[in-house]
Amino acid sequence: MTQRSTTAYRWPAALLLLSLSALARPDGISAQVEDTLATLKGRVLSRSRAEPVEQAFVFLLGNGKGGMTDAEGRFSINDVAPGVDTVQVRYFGFEPSTTLVDLQPGHITDATLLISNTVLEVADLTVEVRRTYTGKLRGFEERRMKGFGDFITPQQIERRQPRLPSDMLRAIAGVVVGSEQFGETEVYFTKGGSSGRCYPTVWLDGQPMRDMNVDEITGADLLAMELYKGATQMPPQWASSSCGLIIVWTKEGPIPDEEG
Repeated sequence: MTQRSTTAYRWPAALLLLSLSALARPDGISAQVEDTLATLKGRVLSRSRAEPVEQAFVFLLGNGKGGMTDAEGRFSINDVAPGVDTVQVRYFGFEPSTTLVDLQPGHITDATLLISNTVLEVADLTVEVRRTYTGKLRGFEERRMKGFGDFITPQQIERRQPRLPSDMLRAIAGVVVGSEQFGETEVYFTKGGSSGRCYPTVWLDGQPMRDMNVDEITGADLLAMELYKGATQMPPQWASSSCGLIIVWTKEGPIPDEEG
């Protein structure tokens, strides 16, 4: 009677189990991470004609994340915390609209959002000739046209001839410029009443400078400034957990990639 060896049949099975174990672990870890996060995607349409709206800003207020719509009105906000959140839609010239969404972990929530019918009223219509900007001022002008935040233009700086950048902030509502202490000027945004204070993060020529005082540069070097009071005003590329931002552009500073 012939006795068959079982050795030849054992090692392929052991090798197969080892291979499956090596492959399963990374996929399992990835799946666990994905299952704890959610995704919101969808379209923004006009309420009157149900047409896609391009360049609308969709923002999750609770998560602090957002994005812009494309030519088809589509948007996608990935890797957000699950739960009920408020999604806000902003579009230049119209009142912001909000709605509640229930974001499920490991799932994609599809939503169709409508632009508000309420048009922002303009007290006086002023017609002006706009310049064509290049370099760092091109992005500055595009953001200014969208109407979110406060902007100090090169023309305003040229007229005022400020000694320090903070001199340009004194006339802006919601901005407090304190007295100089220890060689630094205190600048903060009012938040939630007279007692609330927001000390904004300063960005210099597209780079965050968290410990920088706005008056560390001179008025002669100042080209332009942008102020964003809260997450709902911040452009997507600068969205952060900070309560506010002051973006300072200098005449000789480098041009960031996204501004060129």
